[in-house]
Amino acid sequence: MRLFPVALALCGALVVPAAGAADFTTTAGYAQACGTAARSAVPRDDDARVAAVICRDTALVRQIVTWGTQGFARMETQRMPREAVVVEVRKEIDYVIGELGATRKLLAQVKLGKRKSLRLAPAQWELDIDGDGAVKLWEKYLFALPKRGHQAFRFSGPSDDLAYYEREYNLGAVIHVDQSDILWSLAYHHFIEGLLTNVRAFELSDKFDGMILARPALMKAAHQLIANGFVISGKMRQEVLAETDDDEEWIGHPGQVNSVFPVPLDTADFASWGMMIKEMSALWQGRTLLPATRGGRGMLAAMAPLCPEGSGLNVASLYLKPPPAGTVYAFRDTKLPTNSCQRIDKAHPLSPLPQMAEQAQKSDTGMGFLRYLYWTN
Repeated sequence: MRLFPVALALCGALVVPAAGAADFTTTAGYAQACGTAARSAVPRDDDARVAAVICRDTALVRQIVTWGTQGFARMETQRMPREAVVVEVRKEIDYVIGELGATRKLLAQVKLGKRKSLRLAPAQWELDIDGDGAVKLWEKYLFALPKRGHQAFRFSGPSDDLAYYEREYNLGAVIHVDQSDILWSLAYHHFIEGLLTNVRAFELSDKFDGMILARPALMKAAHQLIANGFVISGKMRQEVLAETDDDEEWIGHPGQVNSVFPVPLDTADFASWGMMIKEMSALWQGRTLLPATRGGRGMLAAMAPLCPEGSGLNVASLYLKPPPAGTVYAFRDTKLPTNSCQRIDKAHPLSPLPQMAEQAQKSDTGMGFLRYLYWTN
């Protein structure tokens, strides 16, 4: 997927837009709405909050891509020393974390109830993404949604083939933001901010043979963010199932046919979605354990030996009781703090998630399952 989930974090619209509501269905409307949002210090209502999040998130994508292209080219041309490059990378990650945190807080304030908010047509946002002053075809359609269906999951680079976009993307997709869409976006904000916070807890060792835990407190912050993401994702699933309308939906339940969500979801999908959230939450909170033991097989074999035989990795302990700053996590022969491993028993059984993932990986539907996980966060 070329699509950055946060950039499409919000989807939906008013059936009858309020007077002065932002228009995100055209390039000109996007520019006007984001110009207004930039001049407003504090969004005045829920619609303005939604507009502000869309503008700030898409601007963040543009910042990341511009920095990733022009910034790295500049550093290579200037032959910047390693230490200076590391400082600039840290600064960029911290900026992204700060922006995600700000828009996360805005999203948390949005309480639409049963009404709908702004109307979006993401394929119409023709933006200069890489900051070179021109809008290339891949930039024009960066936020376009893949066509709805059971296509395989794949990553692809930028394309300047119009036929590709016409064949693979729903260029006419229109969405009306409702409360379930707000929750979908809010969960993604928590997950991505949590993952980046996790990254900033560590530094690369001088020999590039491991990671040094530099900021243990960030491990706890990352754990809380991701835990909140699971809770919000569960609430979003329930919100979708409770919807009674069927008008230009983003994510829809089996009874809604007017959905542009790339992955069609039936009753079984919603059931497995609920099960995945339940199992992920149990694993994240330490109620179940990861089978990362000596002599382990399957997907986690490369990580072994992490824990002694008969015990499993307690993810909650790993994050909430981190070792002191300066602890090195080697890329090979990893040894975790003793309290991260816990005896497998009735109160702390092994999580079924690794086995489920391994089964999906071996089946013909494995990549489709990955696509499903990606879109349903």
